[in-house]
Amino acid sequence: MANDVVTLAEQFRRALVANDVMAEKRLIAAYQGLYARVRDLADALVLEIAKDETLTPAQVRRMERYGRLLKTVEGELTDYGAFVKTEMSVAAREAIRMGEANARALVAIAFGDKQLAAKFNVLNTAVIEELLGFLSPEGELYKRLGGLPTYTADQVANAILEGVGLGKNPKTIARGLSDAFGMGLTDSMRMMRTVQIYSYREANRASYIANNDVVKRWIWYADLRQACPSCIAMHGTVHELSEKLNDHHNGHCTMLPLVIGAKNDVGPGADWFAQQPEAYQRQVLGKSKFEAWKGGAFQLGDLVDTHSDAVYGEMRSVAPLWKLLGAEPPVRD
Repeated sequence: MANDVVTLAEQFRRALVANDVMAEKRLIAAYQGLYARVRDLADALVLEIAKDETLTPAQVRRMERYGRLLKTVEGELTDYGAFVKTEMSVAAREAIRMGEANARALVAIAFGDKQLAAKFNVLNTAVIEELLGFLSPEGELYKRLGGLPTYTADQVANAILEGVGLGKNPKTIARGLSDAFGMGLTDSMRMMRTVQIYSYREANRASYIANNDVVKRWIWYADLRQACPSCIAMHGTVHELSEKLNDHHNGHCTMLPLVIGAKNDVGPGADWFAQQPEAYQRQVLGKSKFEAWKGGAFQLGDLVDTHSDAVYGEMRSVAPLWKLLGAEPPVRD
């Protein structure tokens, strides 16, 4: 695998991240606007709660300001959700366009001739969009987005009632309320980032498949200094064109084309990790996992776990320590 391919893939990744940053800025600006409209109601409710230290959660539930706050939260987030849906659709289409074009450029550079990109099969991006089930208006992605108002309102309600029930002071309750409301922004940003990344990578893969006379397989390439243990372990592994790069939410791993006649010279991520300073290894794995790994209880590849996601199907995750050690999962209260 020529260094030029890796360099170009990193350049494309930075461009995708730049698009993501711009989209996130638009989400943040919109969310700040709706929070400003909610904040006055929230402050008024907290002040009313502060006047009576004997209030119970049941009494708070019956307060007019409490009901009005939750109704406003749901209403504002319903409008925000419509905005996010439009933004995600636009971002996904742009990611598909970039992914298809970039895939051809990567294949061409793998052959050592940039001009070849124009000679490869070019896919209609609308067709790729149609093939991506998670972009369906009736799919699980938009159902998840549609549940954001109710979910966030529930988190706000829990923060208020828990704060009152535990006798927390008004400032603490207000801070908890603000944090709970902020979950809506965090969730929407994660959705936006993941849908862009998945759209981009699946466009890569669609282009590789369309040109499978020259692209035989693909290589998992991670930004090792930024990657989680699972992605470090996957780095350098070779996959069939029928396989997705099923990274986790917010992941930024890349699919490098393995063209006919070429060999994979991307070194295994596990080997790279073994050569890093102990302080870095401990930071990535955490104290308990590091000590178990260092003691030979498991190999780095054992950290790669999977789970089923309603939107994207099988996704990668980092296996918990109890699973790595063959123990029973901890009992939750």
